[in-house]
Amino acid sequence: MARRSREEAEQTRQLLLETALRHYATYGIHQTSLKAIAADAGVTHGALYWHFKNRDDLIVALASTYTLPFERAYMEHLQAIDQDALSALAGFLTDTAKVVLRETQASFTFSVFYQRRAELPEVPALNEILQSERMLWLDYIDRFLKQARKQKQIRKKTKSQPMAEVLLSQMFGLLILCLWSEDESAPVSTLIATGIENAIRGLDATKD
Repeated sequence: MARRSREEAEQTRQLLLETALRHYATYGIHQTSLKAIAADAGVTHGALYWHFKNRDDLIVALASTYTLPFERAYMEHLQAIDQDALSALAGFLTDTAKVVLRETQASFTFSVFYQRRAELPEVPALNEILQSERMLWLDYIDRFLKQARKQKQIRKKTKSQPMAEVLLSQMFGLLILCLWSEDESAPVSTLIATGIENAIRGLDATKD
């Protein structure tokens, strides 16, 4: 048998990652076997082990490959921070959440690493990746909050970092609610926007 080229090997690896992300998001980590992932990807069980040592190694690779779309929305709304920081913050969080709900890959990523967080293995490399990402997202939110404080939209003594933690948790809570909800009385994008706007309005109500 001819030896696979590096490009072919990388294509197989990417296919396995995409398949694993879809299976874990859809069925759960504990309900998905490596054999099922390999079969759905159209490769042998051995081929999967050629790329990944075990399930934990595969999940770490997923975390290294896929992330939530915070950076994209951050760059889009950063230019508005000097005019109205809280409004820009609301737009940043709302647009990020809408992308997670709209784009399949982002939705799967959120499901695996946040909605199904309790199923993740306790692996130091994985925890390091997720913690690093979380700190980056908190720094994004913190920048908006610090500018809002300069604009006297929130009190000077307000600590922005704990507030950023609260906002991120609220956003994740809204996403989980929308992903699990079967209520079709209102579009999920409207629920997300309203929830985040209410959270931001609560901050604005504390200004002097």
